[in-house]
Parts: sequence; structure tokens; C-alpha cells
Amino acid sequence: MRRCGKSFIARQVSKLFIDAGYGKEDILIINLEDEKLIERNYALLLDAYAVYKREIRPKRKPLIIIDEAQEVDGWERFVRGISERNDASFIITGSSSALLSSEYSTLLSGRHITTNIMPLSFLEFARFNGLEIGAVADISKNSDELRRLLNQYLRYGGMPAVVLSKNKEELLLSYFDTILIKDVANRYRIRNQDRLRFLAKFYLTNVSSQITFNSISNSTKEGKTKGMPVKTVQRFSEYLASSYLFFFVKRFSFSVKEQENSPRKVYSIDNGFVGVIGFNFTEIRGRLLENLVACELLRKTNMGRNTELHYWKSAASEREVDFILKEGKKISAIQVAYDVSAINAKEREVGGLTECAKELGIKNGLVVTHDYKSIETVNGIMIEYMPIYEWVLKQEFQKQTTVGK
Repeated sequence: MRRCGKSFIARQVSKLFIDAGYGKEDILIINLEDEKLIERNYALLLDAYAVYKREIRPKRKPLIIIDEAQEVDGWERFVRGISERNDASFIITGSSSALLSSEYSTLLSGRHITTNIMPLSFLEFARFNGLEIGAVADISKNSDELRRLLNQYLRYGGMPAVVLSKNKEELLLSYFDTILIKDVANRYRIRNQDRLRFLAKFYLTNVSSQITFNSISNSTKEGKTKGMPVKTVQRFSEYLASSYLFFFVKRFSFSVKEQENSPRKVYSIDNGFVGVIGFNFTEIRGRLLENLVACELLRKTNMGRNTELHYWKSAASEREVDFILKEGKKISAIQVAYDVSAINAKEREVGGLTECAKELGIKNGLVVTHDYKSIETVNGIMIEYMPIYEWVLKQEFQKQTTVGK
């Protein structure tokens, strides 16, 4: 998504090229959001490349970085043409999932590798704040500092510049407005921006909730005044998802039809938007915790080719499990509970897990908590309670091991 660090990472890669022997003249960066570029079109890319070759004269096959490519229709033809002649290598960044549409994938088939960049993980967030966690053993040693950092991460999220800024709320509000205007309203030519803004704020104040487009449409009705049409809700929701501001989690079912017809749960790609635009932090900290877990699981699905994320709901008892992570044939059931000491909270969370585990044929379940740690067996199912900071960091180290292999 916008401002999560794509351009910075692209420049880090270019530095690796320079460290490996490339000259600075062998790298061309075209920032398509540069305010000096009035006409952003296919001809601009051709002209920029021609001037670069003529005036700069790279000494070897250049690396070309096209930043925010969605600003130019036809960028993929430019990339394909030069790639087919083997004249250059490319890094393309964009703030819209439209870059991954079937049309583009067909044009660049076999010629590209896609990497999804998300806001900072908690491990990266800790490092931005001067705390180096290099191994699992470091977690318990730094538990007090990790708890303190976790509360900041829960509330303000992991957008890199926000983490480093003293004006976190103002910056997040600015990002929110920019995403709505540039990546959604302008891109999709939306005239009624009030409806778009209403829907975005509705989702931010209802993260972790089950929603249907029909229910949202009905909730906007006032007396005899018609609400937002269902098709508009669906269309705007798809646009908001394409900007990576939100993502939706479907109900787990072995029936594709049932998955599609069931309510979906909505989450924000970064806790900061929820914490600033949502309600009082204390009132929504349980939702913020669940949103953080959802984002961490989304990282897993981005990395795994055969990985799916769902929620589970019993057809018989209406009990729920917040997340089902399916990695190939392996299925994990995960509940999120900020405070399991509340009356009936533990029984409620465990009840859903044990019923789900027996239905899906798994032998254990996980409850991610704010600060509670324990292991117990309930009705033959092993239930592990793990503090959120410990769980997310272990997920990080597990991913690093997987990538290393």
C-alpha cells in the first residue's frame, strides 16, 4: 500500500546493485508521482528512456525502477518491449492491486516475480525503536520492553514514517485521505466521495466484524430515504481492497458456494488507521489485537503459495473461531482474546476452539492473548495461550527459517 516502504526497498535493491559493481549511471529511477510530470503516459516512459540512453549512456544493462506504475496506462507494454530485447531489468512498484490483474499478468507472463510489501512487522517495529531481537531466546529477556512497544504498535501500527514521527495521528489521517483520493476516488473516477469516505470509516470502526454488503446497505437507510445501493457498497469495497487499505476474510467451508455466500470479516492493513479513526483505544483494544493477528496471518498467506486464511463458525452452535490458517493439508485454529480473565471469556474462546478442532480433525488450538501464557487440555484438545508479542516474533523467526531453507 501507499507509504509502506516500497520505494525505499526498491532503492535498497539498487544499492545492492551498486555494491555489486554497477555504476550509478546504470540505474534509472522514474518516479511517476513527481509533481513536475504533467503528462503521464506511455510516450513519457519512451522519451525518458531514450534521453537516459542518449545522455547518461549506461555502461551495462541498466536497472530501471518505475515507481507508482499505476499512474501510467500502458506501462506494461513499455516494460515488455524493453525486456524482450533484453535491454534492461526492471523493478516496478505500485499502490493498486490492479497491477496484478490478469491482463498485466498475461502480458508479463513468465517475466516477473511479485512481492507484496506490508507495513512494518512487530520485529521490524522493535528494531526501528532501537530494540534488536535476534533470536527466540531474546524474547523472554526483553519481555518488559516488548510489552511497552506492543502497546504503541497496537495503537499506531507500523507505517515506517509514522513510527519515526512525533505527529503520528496527523500523519495517519493524511495517509488515509491520500489513499481515498488518489488510489480510489481519482483512479476509479468516483463522484460521490462522501459515500466512499463513509464506507471506509464504517469498516475502520468495525474491524473484526462479520459484514455483508446487504447489511451495510440496510444500515445506511434513514426512514424513507434509500440507503447506499448494494452494488455500490460491493464496488466501493472492491476499490478499497484494491488500494490495500482493507482485506476481507471468508468463512471456512469445504464448499466454495458456502464461502462466497457467508458474511466476511473485515480488517485494516495497519492498526494505525483503526486506532486513529476508530473509537477510544481502551474500548477497541480487543479489536486492535485481532486486527494485528489478522495482518500477521496475511503475511503468511502472502508468502505461501498454498496458504489460505479463513474464520470458522459452527452451523449448529453458532460458536466461532477467529482464524483458520490452512497451509496445504495442515490446519491451525487461532482465537484472539485480549483478556481471558473476564467472566466466561475463557470458556467462550475455548468452547469454539474445541468444537472447531473436533469438526476439522485437529488436536490443538491457540489462543493469542495480550499477556496471558499457559497450556491446558480441554476435552482432549491441547489449548495453548500465548502473549501476542511472543507469538508474532516467533512467527517472524519461523518465516526467516522457511525463507532460508
